[in-house]
Amino acid sequence: MEALFHFIFQLFKIAILASIYASILIGIILIIGKFKKTEFLKRVKSEKKKYWFSFGFLISIGLLIFSFTYWGNHGLGDSARIPIGNFKEVGETNGIDAYIEPHNYQYGAMNVNSFIKSDNYLVGKTEVSPVDRPKPFFSWDLSKDEIIFYDSEKEYNAFADKNRLPKISEFKTFRESYREYWSGIRFLLLP
Repeated sequence: MEALFHFIFQLFKIAILASIYASILIGIILIIGKFKKTEFLKRVKSEKKKYWFSFGFLISIGLLIFSFTYWGNHGLGDSARIPIGNFKEVGETNGIDAYIEPHNYQYGAMNVNSFIKSDNYLVGKTEVSPVDRPKPFFSWDLSKDEIIFYDSEKEYNAFADKNRLPKISEFKTFRESYREYWSGIRFLLLP
């Protein structure tokens, strides 16, 4: 049910953005029409409302398609996601369970407490489990899709120093990372 409400909200946001973008596009076309006279520009000037609806419809279709791509999908309902590069992501469900899914990780999804992306790595602190994650820190090489675990802060920090990666004190929770990634210009200009 949450996903449905979120999707409806997203459709409203797409409609508003498409209206704004169509208005801007009509304005640009009218400005260009003052300097350059073509049949198309004259037609747009005389039939602004028709073209505004046409442009708005096409833009809204484009925004809807974009919202389901790797770069535009931020999750629906109780799921959220942050793209981190190389077509990999950090996901979250129910607002509490952040996870990653490395290919060479034999147990599937791996819960993470805090993390940060740097260059081609995602580094962070895991949810320690005696069955599948006996070590609390990890580095995930996104290009090779390989994950390495570290026993202690000291061991991780040595790896971080060697590879110029962030220290443990720089790790952020999923909520902080999500707000940082999807706020600002992305929130205002994209669905």
